[in-house]
Amino acid sequence: MNIDELVGEWTLISAEITKNGETTSILDPNRSYIKMFTRNRFAFFSRLPNRENFSNNATDAELMLGAKSFDAGTGRFDLNGQDYIEHLDFCSHPNYEGQSIAFKLTYVDEVLTQEGIYPLKRLGFADADGYLVETYKKLAS
Repeated sequence: MNIDELVGEWTLISAEITKNGETTSILDPNRSYIKMFTRNRFAFFSRLPNRENFSNNATDAELMLGAKSFDAGTGRFDLNGQDYIEHLDFCSHPNYEGQSIAFKLTYVDEVLTQEGIYPLKRLGFADADGYLVETYKKLAS
């Protein structure tokens, strides 16, 4: 994998996590997913369709619905061949901020696969880590 292949905009087409020998799809078919790469930064976004606008005096319920219908994160990354490490600076899920997560990247026929041990325990989401496999299709520029 080289940086010129990585730079651009991608859409998530599959995502699976394996925990305790069981593999589960974690791709919500109702969401739109985008991941973007520059030469040294990444950003990801997901949202549900048809998000409602806030009222003039947004209620806590409106704010919560808005937060649940949109996710984003960004940071720096290191790329050395297939070895890829994300260093998260900002994220809508605060458990990720300040974390570094290592993956392997492969790129074949305009499809990017990002996979590796996912630190669910360190992030505070589970008692054991999982193995994450995400597949992205490059969008036309």
